[in-house]
Amino acid sequence: MNRSHSGTRFLHYLKSYTFLILLATFCALVIAVGELGYVHILADTIDALKLIERHDFDRNPLTVHYFQLNAIGLDNTLNVQKSVIPFFNGLTFSIATQKEALRLVGTVLAWIFGLVLIKGVFAYLNDFLMRCVGLKLIVRLRNELYHKMVMAPLGTLHQYRLGDLLSRLTDDVRSLQAAIGSTAGVVRALIYVPVFVVVMLVRSFSLTILALLVLPPLGYLINRFGQRIRRTSREIQQQTADLSSQVKETLTGIEIIKSFRAEPKEIQRFTDTTQQQYRLSMQRTRLSAMLPPLVEVISVMGISTVFGLGCWQVIDGRLSTGWFIGYISMISLMFKPLRTIGQFNIVLQQSLASAERIFQILDFSEEKDGSVELHATSPSLEPATAKSGQVVFRNVSFRYQSGEVVLRDISLEANYGETVALIGSSGSGKTSLINLIPRFLTPFEGQILIDGQDIGDLTLDSLRQQIAIVTQETILFDGTVLENIGYGNPDATETEAIAASVAANAHKFIQRMSKGYQTQIRESGHNLSGGEKQRIAIARAMLKDPQILLLDEATSNLDNESEALVQASLADLMAGQTTFVIAHRLSTIVNANQILVLDQGQIVERGTHYTLLQQGGRYAQQYQLGLAK
Repeated sequence: MNRSHSGTRFLHYLKSYTFLILLATFCALVIAVGELGYVHILADTIDALKLIERHDFDRNPLTVHYFQLNAIGLDNTLNVQKSVIPFFNGLTFSIATQKEALRLVGTVLAWIFGLVLIKGVFAYLNDFLMRCVGLKLIVRLRNELYHKMVMAPLGTLHQYRLGDLLSRLTDDVRSLQAAIGSTAGVVRALIYVPVFVVVMLVRSFSLTILALLVLPPLGYLINRFGQRIRRTSREIQQQTADLSSQVKETLTGIEIIKSFRAEPKEIQRFTDTTQQQYRLSMQRTRLSAMLPPLVEVISVMGISTVFGLGCWQVIDGRLSTGWFIGYISMISLMFKPLRTIGQFNIVLQQSLASAERIFQILDFSEEKDGSVELHATSPSLEPATAKSGQVVFRNVSFRYQSGEVVLRDISLEANYGETVALIGSSGSGKTSLINLIPRFLTPFEGQILIDGQDIGDLTLDSLRQQIAIVTQETILFDGTVLENIGYGNPDATETEAIAASVAANAHKFIQRMSKGYQTQIRESGHNLSGGEKQRIAIARAMLKDPQILLLDEATSNLDNESEALVQASLADLMAGQTTFVIAHRLSTIVNANQILVLDQGQIVERGTHYTLLQQGGRYAQQYQLGLAK
């Protein structure tokens, strides 16, 4: 994704908050006008004091003007070049005595206090509105990112490391939040510059043109530094993702690391990554630290040149002293927001590098949903009690996005209530085959039918509602035992959940826990044994009451006692369900209605345990070698 595209998409998101941004812009305009009011009061007061200082009040009153706008801004009371076109005569004060002059000073102080109050209120509103926009946008982005991650196909998610995805959801979004949090000052800066330029052109066209000559080199400098900062920021964000992935990998496999005494190796690997990130961060820091002084130098050069020319115009009588000071003040006020924009550009470039990574996730396609509801088709059963679950593969082939073909021309039929066992060496395609049934993966050739309906036409809700999965690595969620059992059927009652746990041989150990079914399960179920986690997972599947059951080596990591309990639970779960089971243990597959032997993505043998033994083929060889125990 190119830089301009990510920037355009970022602005598109901001369009949703146009009203708030316009309000903030109006507040910035009021603040800019308030700053101009300061300058006018300063310049007009200096000119008025010069007149008061040399005026003889015994002869006649003195007339002074405030907020007067003329073509070149010269006070007509001064003996200098007259204004060409009066724009606004402003406020006129007639001073007859020194006491009235003091009252004028009091009036000026009241104006200043009023401007301070107005500026403070509108500065608060400007900051509040832009921070509100930032928070709204960040919440929206996080929700959309999470939605895209959850709704993306498994094949898409598997292309990214988990730590990388987490980094985009947290660190990259936080980077955008920092940029949006700085926009209040930038909005003011973007208003200040045109407002002050217009007033400066009215006051002195030649001085203003001279001041504006520094803008092109400033723009070029900011742009060049910004490009380099963005490139570096993109690499830093990637390094941050690498760190997140490594930390998760380390903590997940900490037992293995410790058992192999590999702690120094992992520490060194982490140190190398942080050192690389440090070098990149220092490079960005140097660029970020170098830009503000360079902007300052160019700004001072512009101000100094204008200062010299302004002094010459005062000496030549073409500019009053008060407005010379006022003009220099406006120049300083104009260059200050330019420096703000330059500093914001550093943050912006960092955030745009994060935006590119965020939009990659937001571009994820969602799982393709069908339009047809799955329904039971067994003609012999009443609709209210109908249960089926026939699964048919017709010449199904599947390959990953990398192009690697995993399954070739798979055809099979599993009728209601049958158990199909899949065996084969690692990488033979067993897991990919069962992942095709709930449409976690999509075949590029062939059809998969459930009860005569092509699963590609089915809605995901109706399809997956009738499928339950028990895997080797049991996944439990942060919550109570009861919440985990009821995860797949949130409408179930507590009584139904307890009945499911009884059927899964889980009720007794759950009752022994500190709070029973209300016991909080720690992250990944670390406060449970492997057998206990599996039995909770089986209870969860039982409560769902599916038509089709998928078991992916559900007992391979258990001890004998736990396996016996889990096997008994699985036997109850499999009764009356169409079941696909991946297993290496004979006890799991010996009673299967059919056994499929896979090799390099193809079914090379099929039959029952006894018929396959009689054939003396690959299954028999594996059995004799003890690979199926």
